[in-house]
Amino acid sequence: MKRHVGITLLTLAGFVVSGQVLADKDYEDYSRSELRAMAEESRKSVEETDGWQTEKVYVDQDLVKGEWARVPFQTRYFDYPPEELKAKWDVLTRAISVPYPSAEYLQKRFERFPIFKEELGPDFDGDYEVLSQQILHTWRLFFRGDFRAAKDYGVQLGAYGKLPAYLAQCIQALYLTESREVKLEMLNDVANQIADYVDEIQDMKDEPEFQDDYMVLRIGYAFAIGRLAEEATPMEALMNNYLFKVSRALDDAVEIDPGHPVALAMQAAKDANIIRVVGKLLGRLTFGARLSRVEDGFEASFAQVDDLAIVHYEYANSLIYVNRNRDIYRAFDQFNTAIGIHPKSAMEALDSMYAAKRFKEIQDYYLNYKQSFRSFERERREYMETTDENLYNVLKPAFQVSEYVKRKEEGYEFGMAN
Repeated sequence: MKRHVGITLLTLAGFVVSGQVLADKDYEDYSRSELRAMAEESRKSVEETDGWQTEKVYVDQDLVKGEWARVPFQTRYFDYPPEELKAKWDVLTRAISVPYPSAEYLQKRFERFPIFKEELGPDFDGDYEVLSQQILHTWRLFFRGDFRAAKDYGVQLGAYGKLPAYLAQCIQALYLTESREVKLEMLNDVANQIADYVDEIQDMKDEPEFQDDYMVLRIGYAFAIGRLAEEATPMEALMNNYLFKVSRALDDAVEIDPGHPVALAMQAAKDANIIRVVGKLLGRLTFGARLSRVEDGFEASFAQVDDLAIVHYEYANSLIYVNRNRDIYRAFDQFNTAIGIHPKSAMEALDSMYAAKRFKEIQDYYLNYKQSFRSFERERREYMETTDENLYNVLKPAFQVSEYVKRKEEGYEFGMAN
């Protein structure tokens, strides 16, 4: 299982097989000059494609198409009929900033980018009003938490139906899959979709009237790659180009829209993750990660929108990544804020539920585990690789490192069923 996941991640990054041998070593085994040389190679590789994935990778579709767990709450709580959906659109999309897909909006894009119209097939009669209502129905399914229905319905509606369809798959993968391998396959499948539209996406960037579309895709892509990066070891994150892929995407997004709340938060969290992986000095000199941007980025994000659970729990994680135990109580406050936010959609509800789960995990680390945070992360990774458990899954109990170490010392053999 561990080998299969490692190969999948390397394939996504476009690295040769020999990269796995290097990734098996910890970054602490290399000199600073060696790490900087590897980072420079990674940077060059990413710059060649502007950070986009241009080739599809193998994905086991049987895993993607398997049974999807349902959300652990009634979907009617977040069901918005058409008129209500339109009225609340800006609130519901304040995190992802998706333009409302009206008939006029769609027609302009389909006329500018003919590939979008062509993929609908010869049966499409040019009725953009009907297409708009169909795409909005996909978003309705997504917001209320019918993720499988959103995926199956949306993929039939071309690029703008695929947007909520594959966003649904992202959220399903992150929060509701039991298996870590399945989660990675589903995220790889989402990243694969980009390869079909890279030329159109890059054209969008150069035309101001389509930059909102570009931003949605850029940030969504960074989210998928970033979640894959979280599952990698420090060396895998470096060797697989994840650090520069995410950095390039988010720096690009913030340059286009300096006030985008989620782009700002993701950029800050990215810097914190780089510092966590390679340290403050190497992070700054090699990857441009700035300690000051962690605080400044989240502060700027909260100034725009302060009621997104995912931003608050990412801030909590970032405080721990950068300052370890020094800011642990500030991190606890941010977890509590995330937990207490009233969600507007199923996605936001799952964000808050994961914040509660992560809070329990970090509490146990701080109160009951007497070793370093890096040691905690290694134990956590070992547990995931041994059990194939997706620790983001809100349907499962929080990982308790103290209990894991105790039972391991007693000779307990862990498996998926445990």
